[in-house]
Amino acid sequence: MPAKLIFPGVYALGLGPVNAFLIEDGSALTLIDTGYGKDDQKILAAVQALGRSPSDIKNIVVTHCHPDHAGGLAALKKQTGASAWMSHIDAEVVRGKVAINRSTPSHGLMQQIMYRLFIAGSSGIVDKAEIEHEIADGDVLPFGGGLRAIAAPGHSAGHMAFMLERDGGLLFAADACSNMGGLSLSIVYDDHAQGRKTLAALAKLTFAAVCFGHGPALSGANARKFNQKWEA
Repeated sequence: MPAKLIFPGVYALGLGPVNAFLIEDGSALTLIDTGYGKDDQKILAAVQALGRSPSDIKNIVVTHCHPDHAGGLAALKKQTGASAWMSHIDAEVVRGKVAINRSTPSHGLMQQIMYRLFIAGSSGIVDKAEIEHEIADGDVLPFGGGLRAIAAPGHSAGHMAFMLERDGGLLFAADACSNMGGLSLSIVYDDHAQGRKTLAALAKLTFAAVCFGHGPALSGANARKFNQKWEA
């Protein structure tokens, strides 16, 4: 699927059931999330379709350690030379120093079905990769045009959301929830109660658009649906 412009200078890359995102930052590109291990070529093809080269990707930000978001990191680092950025907790999983937690499925028929189809039989293993930079809550990353890190635990212990603080704001909610057939809880969480607290905190933020690890972005009046859905 070709890159889709969802916000000024920001493209969504549909990688089947999961999304990655490209942010234009002058002559450089920032990649947010990397899909599964097999998705590196899809991402690089989308980059080339934009008239850019793999070496334009200077930084890769990974929202969390699950295989559908961190799986392509090792391969993409080799092909781009980019530096990787993650929270310390989830970076230790990708570095191979800590085993991934076995998350539990959310309540609801659709989540149970999706869990059995896509997650129950998964090893949860990602190819080891070096993480050069660790991210903490409140950090403003020195690229991307004002990308602020927001600790968003629940889906995983080190799960991070990000706010692009320009043009009214774009919230990268990652897997705090999903938008597959409408806003709903993600399929799994390490800590369901913490995940709910995270969503309530994110719902207090103001932004012009919000995008997700799974499902289409929402913008304008539709972005308010996120706040209305998850406000405490």
